[in-house]
Amino acid sequence: MKLRGQLNLLLLATALVPFIATSLFSYQLNRVAKEESSNHLESMIVAKSISRTLNQNAQMFDGSAKELGRLALKQHENVQLGLYSKDRALQFQSASEEGVFATHLTPEGMFSNLYSWQSSDSAYIYKEPIFLQDQIAGYFELRFDKSGIRKETKEVYMLTILFFLITVGITLFIVQHWFKRNMLVPFAWMKAEMDEVAYGKQNRTTPVKRGRTEVGQLMDNFANMAAHLRAIDAQKQSDDEDRKKLIAAISHDLRTPLTSIRAYAEGMHAHPDKREEYSKVILAKTEYMQRLIEDLLIFSQVHSTSFSLSLKKVDAEELVELLFDGYDLEKEQLRLSTNMEIEPAEVDADAGRLVQVMDNLVTNAICYSPEGGAISLYATNKQSCLPPFVARTNEQRLYIFVKDEGQGIPSGVQRQLFDPFFQVEQARSQTNDKGVGLGLSICRELINQHGGAIDVYSSPPHGSTFFFSIPCIKTEGGNE
Repeated sequence: MKLRGQLNLLLLATALVPFIATSLFSYQLNRVAKEESSNHLESMIVAKSISRTLNQNAQMFDGSAKELGRLALKQHENVQLGLYSKDRALQFQSASEEGVFATHLTPEGMFSNLYSWQSSDSAYIYKEPIFLQDQIAGYFELRFDKSGIRKETKEVYMLTILFFLITVGITLFIVQHWFKRNMLVPFAWMKAEMDEVAYGKQNRTTPVKRGRTEVGQLMDNFANMAAHLRAIDAQKQSDDEDRKKLIAAISHDLRTPLTSIRAYAEGMHAHPDKREEYSKVILAKTEYMQRLIEDLLIFSQVHSTSFSLSLKKVDAEELVELLFDGYDLEKEQLRLSTNMEIEPAEVDADAGRLVQVMDNLVTNAICYSPEGGAISLYATNKQSCLPPFVARTNEQRLYIFVKDEGQGIPSGVQRQLFDPFFQVEQARSQTNDKGVGLGLSICRELINQHGGAIDVYSSPPHGSTFFFSIPCIKTEGGNE
């Protein structure tokens, strides 16, 4: 629910509290008023009944007012009766407490209230004369207790006030909790996050629960922005580290062959008879420097935002033949074998870039293979022909494998092989010249841009198998 909707609901609930309390109070008062009206009507009926009894037995008034009073109250126990003589002196009272009935009434106190109902805090009062043969024999006064109604009215007041206070307390608690949850805590969290971003801290503050209101969306957007800024900062630091590694690696890998070239050039000057031997070493070091510079150029290209592949539809078998045919010389000098099991299919590929990937993998295999070790190149797009260590997929892919018989690669560093500037320790290499650690990183980037994947399987000391795959497009004659 949006913040505006929650606020409207909160205001509505706050407005309903006094309305409900007032409605409840009015309802209870109406109920008490109805009950009081009913009691008053009942009192009038009782008064008429007692008046009739007293007037019918008025002859008993002078001789035995007490008996007359008891006779009148015989069926009305909840009424208090007082009998007065003609001169307004109290002759009988049913009340046990003193002072309920006056011992003598003034003419004004008696005659001003005859035949009318009076109400005091504790009772309804009714007075009427008693007639004997059309002559006033005396007077009677009735008192109907209403303390129960008064008590009930007081209870209504107390319960209504209690309900109002409880409801207001609950409402205030809900309002306070809502403001804390939706306003105070989120803004405190955002302030802490802003402070961290402002001062460049990388620590995370304690996460808070975010609702679906505008404040929650603001928190999400701010958290995403802060995470993005942290990622940019982390990437910047990583780039700085990579740049430092690159400069250090380039400096080292260029200085080493340059030092050798200088030393052998000076040796050629000092030992003319070894000119041919030294020139071969200088040529080898120059070729190494050329490969290093080419790797740096390719690495810079593939990580450029303007870099893109020149993808074309190529027959899968023709592509594999192109990748394998460049190693005829190695077949003669090394134990290098090729094999393929390809069913008709096409691939979207940049053949030139895949040749670069293949050259890197084969060069590494030669570099890390022992003297006389076998290197095998294998290609297939059949699921049934894949080695067991390759995960099966639902789509047809072209797989290229380069297997060597080197010492293998420990499992702890296999995931790092494709990171820029990472190099397997020199002891595993069978040559002294190594690159700057960019070859496999370049391979991964080029394969990723083909929509493929590259990986390694190695179980020391039984050699390693580097392999990559790219999606195939089946031809009409392809097998299902």
